[in-house]
Amino acid sequence: MLKVLGLVSGLVMGIQTTVCAGVVFHVETTFPNRTEVPSRTDAMTVDGKKLKMTMNDAGNTQSTVIYRGDREEILLINHGDHTWRAMDKDTMINLGQQISPAMEQMQKRMEEALKNMPPERRAMMEKMFASQGVNPAMLGGKVEMQVKKTGETQTINGYPCVKYETWRESEKVAEHCVTDWKQVPGSQGARGVFQDMAAFSQEVWQGAFKGGGGPASFFESIGKIEGYPVLTRIFSNGTIVTESRLTGVEEKSVSVQEFDPPKDYVKKDFLPKNLPTHMGQ
Repeated sequence: MLKVLGLVSGLVMGIQTTVCAGVVFHVETTFPNRTEVPSRTDAMTVDGKKLKMTMNDAGNTQSTVIYRGDREEILLINHGDHTWRAMDKDTMINLGQQISPAMEQMQKRMEEALKNMPPERRAMMEKMFASQGVNPAMLGGKVEMQVKKTGETQTINGYPCVKYETWRESEKVAEHCVTDWKQVPGSQGARGVFQDMAAFSQEVWQGAFKGGGGPASFFESIGKIEGYPVLTRIFSNGTIVTESRLTGVEEKSVSVQEFDPPKDYVKKDFLPKNLPTHMGQ
C-alpha cells in the first residue's frame, strides 16, 4: 500500500479503505462421513454488493472466494501459491461449452457402469461417490427441485429455526434449519448479496451447460427459503457430504481492500490456453 503523507492524503486513504456496513458470519463446516477430513472454520464477510468467503484449515487460510456483485464476477484466490483468477459470466459460459460434452460422456459412462453392476456393488459405488460429493444426476440436464418446509423446529447455537428440505425428484439433496432474518445481526443487510450471488450462479450454470443442470436448479431452490440458514446439510445419494453451522456474527467496518486480491499475488488465466475440444473423449 502506498504511504500517505499529510492531512489530505490521510483523508483520501480513509475514504478509500473504510466502510461502515460490514458484517462477518463465522461458520463451522464438518464432513460427517469422511473422518480423515478435519472440520473447517470459515468466515463470510459482506458489505453492500460484495461478499468474501475464506476457507480455513488448522487455523490457516487456504483459499478465498470473493463475489463482486458490483462487477458481476467471482475471484478465486489461492493462498498456497499466491495466485488468483477471475471468473465472469462469459468465462464460465465459454468453459461450460468446452467441457459440457465431456461431462455428458462421463455421466453416460457412470450410469452405464452402475446399471450393469450387481445391487450390492452398485450400492457400494454410490456410497463411494456420495462420500466424495459426486452424484451422477447432477451432471445431467434440468431437473426439478422442490423446497419443503417441514415445520420441525430446533435451536442451533442459540438461533431458533425451522427445518426446510430440498428434494430433487425422489432424493433429498439438502436440509436447512432457517431462522428469521431479524434473529441474525446484519443478515437483513446481507440478504440482497446472497440473492444476487445465487442468481448469478444460476444464470452462469444455465448459460454454460445444456438444460441448466442440477446445480442451476439448486441455486434456484435456495431463493425459496424464507430466512437465514443457520444449519445446512448437503446430501449425495442419501449420505451427508457436509454440515455447516453458523457459530457467530460480527458487525464491523471493513476495508475496500478486503474484496480485492492481495497486491503481491499473481493473476492467472482462469481457462488454460489451447484447451482441447475433445476433453474426456
